[in-house]
Amino acid sequence: MTQPTTKGRPLDAELTARVLAAVRAEVEANGLTNLRIEQLASTLGCGKTAIYRRWPTKPELVAAAILETFDLGEQPDTGDVVEDLVAHAWQNVENVRRSHDARARGNGLLLAMFDMDVIPLISEGFMERRHAMGTAILDRAVDRGEIGPDLDHDLILDALAGITLFRLTLRPGRPQGTDDEVKDTYRTLVKSLVGATGARARTTDL
Repeated sequence: MTQPTTKGRPLDAELTARVLAAVRAEVEANGLTNLRIEQLASTLGCGKTAIYRRWPTKPELVAAAILETFDLGEQPDTGDVVEDLVAHAWQNVENVRRSHDARARGNGLLLAMFDMDVIPLISEGFMERRHAMGTAILDRAVDRGEIGPDLDHDLILDALAGITLFRLTLRPGRPQGTDDEVKDTYRTLVKSLVGATGARARTTDL
């Protein structure tokens, strides 16, 4: 879907990178609806078939350009559900910040990400994998007896992802504080969501 096809001749990695960078620049400035493959190919000095070989549809091309700026991150496993979820959420913060840097001249990429044809590709190529990583954190916490098995895992993970998206994209002018202060905010939210103070805090109380 969003990954370049490997059929036929080997693909030029340098051209692939240039295409994706050009797509981001064009979409952020002029929007998804104004993206023209023929014009893009002309600007890059390649044939449009070179683009279609990699991404057969425009939504796949745009999704690939967006996904290239995202990082799945590492799977945190500190033994403390609070700290693990804070680290998991922080990867979302870093991804959104990177996309903010990419969107310095406009909001076209943000709008494109939520296009009805693009968002399923973003979800399948990235969001579902991130969600699975978060679910694994909560499953381990249940196995440790740190949280109860009846907690709504989807609600917890969606709340963490939602506050990141809301604060960094819909309220970008809101004072964010230092990274440590922002992490403390997430820590407070996580404790409320899971109803736990974390393994380290419990050990201290013993």
